[in-house]
Amino acid sequence: MRRKRMAAVLLVLALAGCTAAPGQAETVPSSDSGAGSASAQKEFETELHRKLTLPPIPSFTIPTDLLTTSASQAIADQIDVDPGLYQGIAVLDARCTAAGDATASDSGTPAAPATQHFDDGTTSITVGADGSGVYDAPGVHIAVAVDGSGVYDDGETRLSVAADGSGTYEKGEERYTVKADGSGSFSDEDSRIWIDGDGGGGYNDDDTKLSLGSSGTAYEDGDPDRIAAVRAVLDDGLPLFPAVPAVEVVEPTGTVCGTVIRLDANLLFDFGSAAVPSAGEEYLQRVAALLTALDSPRAQVNGHTDQVGDAAANLALSEQRATAVRDRLVRAGVADDSLDAHGLGETEPLRPEALADGSDDAAARQLNRRVEIVLLD
Repeated sequence: MRRKRMAAVLLVLALAGCTAAPGQAETVPSSDSGAGSASAQKEFETELHRKLTLPPIPSFTIPTDLLTTSASQAIADQIDVDPGLYQGIAVLDARCTAAGDATASDSGTPAAPATQHFDDGTTSITVGADGSGVYDAPGVHIAVAVDGSGVYDDGETRLSVAADGSGTYEKGEERYTVKADGSGSFSDEDSRIWIDGDGGGGYNDDDTKLSLGSSGTAYEDGDPDRIAAVRAVLDDGLPLFPAVPAVEVVEPTGTVCGTVIRLDANLLFDFGSAAVPSAGEEYLQRVAALLTALDSPRAQVNGHTDQVGDAAANLALSEQRATAVRDRLVRAGVADDSLDAHGLGETEPLRPEALADGSDDAAARQLNRRVEIVLLD
């Protein structure tokens, strides 16, 4: 096999999953069990709002040891597999404390603001002291400006956000365009919704059609409750894009003691759920291929939650997430006795879940709902 030389950390900007409203617990939320037209209308309206709320953009960090000419090559020196197995897999150094606790190298303390640059011929990273930055690697381009605007493109997901909250998003059949005044459109494989700047708009799927003219004229075809729900959503306007978070540079703590495979960009969990997202199934096949190529090394599959809700319930949920990932890896060919599933609950967040002004950071909570594999050998 050909040796793949890679930097100690692969920066990943994750775009996945839906988030909970502030104050809810990270347990399976109860649904409204009432019957009748009012309940049906509210349920459909909630579903439309969910569709129109784009996945949050998690903040991301770069360990300072990657931004030096003597960047750690621990992973490159220890792993010898076909390069294709790394595609889309975030691999980081594990850092251990004196007590033996292992964490990923990008979970250290914030470094002093400074402009820094790293380039190994394949990956190029520039971070400004103001939190702006550019990341370029094969197949991935990320740029963040100090005003919160930015772009992300990995060939599958394309995102462009302006400082005023306008922007575009495209992934598969999902396409979303919004202007600063809340007008714009959203479409996926099942439906299309649009809002014009002059007060018109509409909605279209297999069962419901609504078209509103700027003068108040309307064409309606479908269940009255669904029509009413669409009207309510059109009145609200399209949500604006959140600002792209600044790049954060951290000082890793402890000493290198292993390798972490972080399942985040393609496998962040929905709120209160331990179900592996359908988009993550193929991704786990690639992770299993990597572990198999390494002869199924002894590894710990660690599940995590956000910090909302009861700590004991979160601990149980995190173990369910770890077990769900472990079981799929075993089914994909990884040796059963090489993987141990552990739940760490809300104890090791990657990011604080509140912004500087004290408001809720849904993107950080989404990033914290993850699974990591720590290779112990």
